[in-house]
Amino acid sequence: MTLNLMSPPVTVHEDAYVTHVRQLMRDGYRSLPVVDSQSRVKGMVIMPDIIKVTSTKSDVTVIGFVRETGLATSDSLPIEMAKIFATTGFDIPVVKSKEDHTIIGVIDSEVLMNALSFDRKITIDSVMTETVRTCSPTDLVSRVWLNMAQYGFSGYPVVKKTHLIGIVTLQDILKAGYVRLEREDDRGGKGIHSAAVEKVMKTPVITVLSDSSLWEAANLMKQYAIGRLPVVEDSKLIGIVDRQDLVRAII
Repeated sequence: MTLNLMSPPVTVHEDAYVTHVRQLMRDGYRSLPVVDSQSRVKGMVIMPDIIKVTSTKSDVTVIGFVRETGLATSDSLPIEMAKIFATTGFDIPVVKSKEDHTIIGVIDSEVLMNALSFDRKITIDSVMTETVRTCSPTDLVSRVWLNMAQYGFSGYPVVKKTHLIGIVTLQDILKAGYVRLEREDDRGGKGIHSAAVEKVMKTPVITVLSDSSLWEAANLMKQYAIGRLPVVEDSKLIGIVDRQDLVRAII
């Protein structure tokens, strides 16, 4: 089963520079396996950790940001991989065996979602996060970027007068090229300093109701290839739910 789900691994070496990893993540990767010279998995590096390093520090290597991770093998079942994802929240490296940690593939969390069955009776209000950090469309991208780095979030709903109008993610900011300046702060100037969130946020927002089922939320995530859903009531934001929340609920 695992072989049918996994994709060829894109890895980074344990002495790779963070700037190189950041470029890969700009191309669409949210997390990457870190390997040694024999292609043995040492752990994972994730986007929220990488953005904590400013672009001026070009000599910083990834080794200081490696997180421990669970490993799958070619005979792992989807529910076993779900347990790993529920704990870590990022993609799962697949290795040759429990003894040999040479990487042979990776299970993307989006692909894993497609292999799992979600309950039609459990509703979103029982698994969603009610306290949600948000930003406004006029907030500076630099300030949102720093907040993401500080709190470890990878996306913020954008709210105007209590109404949800968009969503902005780390990947949106990376792809827009707003992290290439010498300093990534909010002291004014050009580029990231003067750009407003409304320039990079996504609209319209795919949302879910609090009485929607896990099954409905999972299908929306699959259909639109998104990792989180704001929960709304009369267009007002009342919570948020992500892939990890849904997977935790079924294991």
